[in-house]
Amino acid sequence: MRYLKFENPAQAQQVTRLFATADLPATEISAAVRRILAAVRQEGDAACLRFIAQFDGVSLLPATMEVSAAERQAAHRAVSPALRRALEQAAANIRAYHERQKAADWRLTRPGVILEERILPMARAGLYIPGGRAKYPSTVLMTALPAQIAGVGELIMVSPPDRDTGSIAPALLLAAELAGVHRIFKVGGAQAIAALAFGTETIPAVDKIAGPGNAYVAEAKRQVFGRVGIDMLAGPTELALWVDETAPVPVVVQDLFAQMEHDPLTRALVVSKHPAHLQRIARQMESSLPRAPRQDILQAAATNLFFVEVSDDETASAALNAFAPEHLHIMTAEPRALLGNIQHAGAIFLGRYAPVVLGDYLAGPNHTLPTNRSARFSSPLGVYDFMRHQHIISYTREGWLAEKDAAIALAEAEELLNHARSAQYREVEE
Repeated sequence: MRYLKFENPAQAQQVTRLFATADLPATEISAAVRRILAAVRQEGDAACLRFIAQFDGVSLLPATMEVSAAERQAAHRAVSPALRRALEQAAANIRAYHERQKAADWRLTRPGVILEERILPMARAGLYIPGGRAKYPSTVLMTALPAQIAGVGELIMVSPPDRDTGSIAPALLLAAELAGVHRIFKVGGAQAIAALAFGTETIPAVDKIAGPGNAYVAEAKRQVFGRVGIDMLAGPTELALWVDETAPVPVVVQDLFAQMEHDPLTRALVVSKHPAHLQRIARQMESSLPRAPRQDILQAAATNLFFVEVSDDETASAALNAFAPEHLHIMTAEPRALLGNIQHAGAIFLGRYAPVVLGDYLAGPNHTLPTNRSARFSSPLGVYDFMRHQHIISYTREGWLAEKDAAIALAEAEELLNHARSAQYREVEE
């Protein structure tokens, strides 16, 4: 934990340098991923199976990489009724929110010209669902439901098998059923991204890959981008809290712990113009941390936690916009009054009773959010990520006559004389 003080908005721009060293993949990660991608591209299933055994400690055959219908049915019996109800409620909320994102074809006309934009779903999407430290059925819903609502023809899910059981957790499989996933494969890591990008004998190649993962998954997505689409390059979890003296200290501390337990590399800011309150939060955090669940992860994440004292609201918003956090929680007496000051954030939570955890699971908006300051130019995962826009252009003879001379003038200005002739020669006899 570190303490900073900013006196003005210009000084607050220093926030951009706090985490800069963590933005690029380590050389060894990049090289290892390149080798894995090449092996899967060349050897297909054989390379996937070898990496599953090496990294996950699970021996599979090509025929057992895909989750069977019997395994999917068994998941229904293995999930408790309470968890089933929670997943169903979350799925309903997520579906209702994302249904509003669907776009429709449109048309624009002028004399002799019809211009259209046609919006089409992708044919096949790959959904990466992390394993490892924890299982995330919420991520299944957040990635698969927008793709399903978009109308994607086939949803392919990949997730690493459990080291002890050799299977995928029942909660993940049930979430996949609720979200309409068509096929599920027991493969994770960079090898899963390679399989989705290039295809293997068993795993089909996809048009776009979505879903968060570790540093190896993120680097693999970066390296295959261009061959397939990717949703975003997700970095460590980020949280910013803008608080005043009305924010209860224990609530603030627990909200920090909730996001810090995602990852030892979690990045967090607590921003306030009330220094005494910041000090109270810091002291409560130090005293609570040794007793908190998953405190080994929290201890590591605390090295990337900054308490930021600011002189006024303008300086606070400058620091937060410079950080452009994945999650921003405004916990002040009048949080909505401060909302207009914020330009850059993945998701914004207003007030004491809107913890980020509700956004993680249940509220409805997507929890796959831009990180590494990319909220300045990108958006949360949504239905629009699984759709393509096509331009359709139609001219009658009258429309061509009305506009060809302008096209010819522009082509000649750019010294592209064959362009000019193409615009002119519409009625040339053979």
